Amino acid sequence: MRQTPIYDVCVIGSGAAGGVIAKELCEGGAKVIMLEAGREVPLGKFLSHKWPYELPYRGLRGEKQAPFYQGGVSTSIRYEDCDAVSVDRIRVLGGRTVHWNAVVLRYAERDFRGWSMDGIEEDWPLTYQQLAPYYERIEQMIGVCGQDDGLEIVPAGKHYLPPLPWRCSEHILHRATKSMGIPLISVRKAVLTTVYDSRPPCHYCGHCMSGCDVGALFNSAVAMLPKAQRTGNFTLRQNALAREILVDREGLARGVSFVDAQSKLEQEIKARVVVVCCATVESARLLLNSRSPQHPRGLANSNGVVGRYLHGHLGGGVDIYLKELEGVSPFNQDGATDHVYIPRYNHLAGKKDYAGGWGFQVNFSSYMFPHHALRLGGYGTAYKERVRKMQPGYLMLGAFGKVEAHPENCVSVDPHKADEYGIPIPVVHFRFGKNDFALWSDKNRGLMEICSNLKGEVFPDFGEAPGGFASHEVGTIRMGKNPKTSVLNSFCQAREVKNLFVTDGSCFTSSSEKNPTLTIMALSLRAADYIREQRRKGDL
Repeated sequence: MRQTPIYDVCVIGSGAAGGVIAKELCEGGAKVIMLEAGREVPLGKFLSHKWPYELPYRGLRGEKQAPFYQGGVSTSIRYEDCDAVSVDRIRVLGGRTVHWNAVVLRYAERDFRGWSMDGIEEDWPLTYQQLAPYYERIEQMIGVCGQDDGLEIVPAGKHYLPPLPWRCSEHILHRATKSMGIPLISVRKAVLTTVYDSRPPCHYCGHCMSGCDVGALFNSAVAMLPKAQRTGNFTLRQNALAREILVDREGLARGVSFVDAQSKLEQEIKARVVVVCCATVESARLLLNSRSPQHPRGLANSNGVVGRYLHGHLGGGVDIYLKELEGVSPFNQDGATDHVYIPRYNHLAGKKDYAGGWGFQVNFSSYMFPHHALRLGGYGTAYKERVRKMQPGYLMLGAFGKVEAHPENCVSVDPHKADEYGIPIPVVHFRFGKNDFALWSDKNRGLMEICSNLKGEVFPDFGEAPGGFASHEVGTIRMGKNPKTSVLNSFCQAREVKNLFVTDGSCFTSSSEKNPTLTIMALSLRAADYIREQRRKGDL
């Protein structure tokens, strides 16, 4: 009989976190197996450049991104006792990096010190200074365009590629924000503006979130996994949906049980270290489903914290049609979606009755579709002429605001409801709190204040209450200083299971208004260094 191999490390998930961990550990000499629940969609199969009329439903049912949502991943989840939130669960090689918007912002020092600065939540078990070297390494690794704007709230690196050029509407916006004392800066984005790392630069097609078919936008499957493969230390199992992390008599991880998504047969692999990188909801689901006599409440969950403290971003925004550009001849302004960014500024105006803030991302909505056409009255020739006349002046601001972490907001599993592979599904429970509503209201006021300094027709998109999470959910297997309210130490290592690590967004102690992905990758890089050193010392 052939002996089952024992891998040094099993990485579960191939997105931003998993790609970094696998590459780094393989380059460090570890034999790594990666389990990815989905399968590869080659760049040549992306539907990015299809026009709406080429798609079955004119693009209104997400056809461009449908190949990334394999199996029943979109439906095998339930929302119970929930406000208006949704979770973007994806199943494809590369994870959400295949269709993300790639805005990469460092957390500021104050973002790691919620309790010390604002008296809410808890301080992280590490500081900005400790993570800064890893931010720098990741930015160089993935290629980030932008510049140092000298703002403390958005710390900068030293190795940026040239920033993206600004659109006409963004120069007009800058005039307004400058007069108000509000900063507007070039966005920092993991998109190449020059040849870098053997990848081509952006060709400004505006389809970042439909998948970049040339690899100019950072994608783990294009920029990380091939490097792991070249070491000869990497094994990839696609269509491998992790069911349970298996443990030995001492309660340490010894391997992973997974279901082959094609045959639906269960298999096992053995590993000395397991790193979970499935994304916030899926990672919590996996640990909660990993029950054993040693861990009856789920793996590393004796304190009942696994699944708790779910949070992310609240949203909302406005579309503006600028009079200054109304009626000009059509011109191509697709670009690379966001080109500029309005960083958090509410902290500059004195003490607020809430903690946290927001940032505004600009023009990440597609220019292919006349969004105002659904909002204007009328019909016939006059209606069409008005739609065409307004379209060149399109400007949008999308808000991303901090949400406070509360233990009652959580992910659980339903033992009586399984997905198509027989695995209990996740159940999301979430309600926005008092601080969230106060921040949301002031964010809306801030948006309308900016709009009042622009000449144009404004279409707010606030709703009557906050909504989230904009694919930025975090917090269900959190790190922390207090073992009673956290699962992981500062190296993303489970306190109760020393050979278990979790490095995706679920490890966050708290969130800020900034996109989480750069911080996820920096934490993964730091964890990889730690794992490598612990293995060298014989402690793992």
